[in-house]
Amino acid sequence: VRAREHELAGLDARLKSLEELDAARAAYGDAPRAILALADGQVNQRGAIADYLEVERGYERAVEACLGDLLQHVIVERSEHAAAGFQVVREAGTGRCGFLITSEAGDVGDQDRYGHANAPDGLCPLSSRVHVDGPFARPIQQAIGDAWIAPSYEAAAEACRLTRLPVATPQGDVFRGPHLVSGGGREEARGILETRREIRELRERISADRNALCRLAAETAAFEGTIAYASNAIAGLNAEHHRQEKAI
Repeated sequence: VRAREHELAGLDARLKSLEELDAARAAYGDAPRAILALADGQVNQRGAIADYLEVERGYERAVEACLGDLLQHVIVERSEHAAAGFQVVREAGTGRCGFLITSEAGDVGDQDRYGHANAPDGLCPLSSRVHVDGPFARPIQQAIGDAWIAPSYEAAAEACRLTRLPVATPQGDVFRGPHLVSGGGREEARGILETRREIRELRERISADRNALCRLAAETAAFEGTIAYASNAIAGLNAEHHRQEKAI
């Protein structure tokens, strides 16, 4: 029980730290962070695109590398909201900011003929690993488009010759045709999607550990009751033994 309590305290501290970073939008640029902090009706922001994405474990770096700054685009419903947002960032001098205007987005068309249906063996489309939730799922899906995710750098280098779509690796290297490739970054660095995934996993783990700790505490209480009962029985037997010795 003591060991579980100590471990749970460490997980709680880790979760609190990540939640503070996520709430402060620490991984975002100054301009989108400034817009996302607003709660007025002038900009009427609905969060960032990243807020509505759930990525399967192990694909976060590939998705983040493909989407780049698009993850930080602020969602608004009308063009005038975006215009008001640009006015805010210009006055604050916080740099550039992107917006997704949901009312201007059309329907998502058929998959690119080079994309989902024709991905080579061993590769998967990005859209199969990214799940979009919420009321703006359709315009977000249209905005992020699609890409291929390859299992290795070598496979990506071969596949990029077969499609106009980006081809990414789980490490975050992205080919945009055979002549353009980008990648790098620190291995320990965590992006927006990895941070959000770890927060979800920590919440689930903490909930499971709390339930396990409650069961252990109940078992411990039962054992303590058994110990007390046995101790009393032993004391009674010792007293009876002493009485019998005196009688002998």
